Amino acid sequence: MENKKFGLFDKIKRIKGLEYIIVGIIALLIVAILLGDNIFSKKESAEGDGGYVSGLEDRVENALSKVKGAGKVSVVITVSGGNRTVIATDVKTVKNGTTVETTETPVLVGGKVVVLAEMYPEITGVLIVATGADNLSVRMSITEAAATLLNVEASKIQILTGK
Repeated sequence: MENKKFGLFDKIKRIKGLEYIIVGIIALLIVAILLGDNIFSKKESAEGDGGYVSGLEDRVENALSKVKGAGKVSVVITVSGGNRTVIATDVKTVKNGTTVETTETPVLVGGKVVVLAEMYPEITGVLIVATGADNLSVRMSITEAAATLLNVEASKIQILTGK
């Protein structure tokens, strides 16, 4: 039995380029570990909004489900783009003869970038499915409430009757 084990080990040692194969496998494992969050985990949001849209949908669903006669409510919100962060920058302009060079560096306080504003994406459409939407007054209440909550025009809101 021991001869078979040593025989297998000798066969493995004789494989040409084994070192390169091992190094390649190790490199792939390192890349998989470093990029693991992006490869193996569920994406937070298709728009890259950091969960902003799904959180907004949940809050609107919760509020609209409390409208008298609305019943079960489901909300889907579409947006253009993702969140944008506006950071403070220090701009320096240097003249070298006829050329002008401008450099922009982020302002740091305590080792952290100074954030001036967090810009959320524009809402481009809202789909609301409610079991009570077949009643015209309920439909109007849902439309007005959604337009107010999301600060969008009623023309961007579509209400459908659910099962």
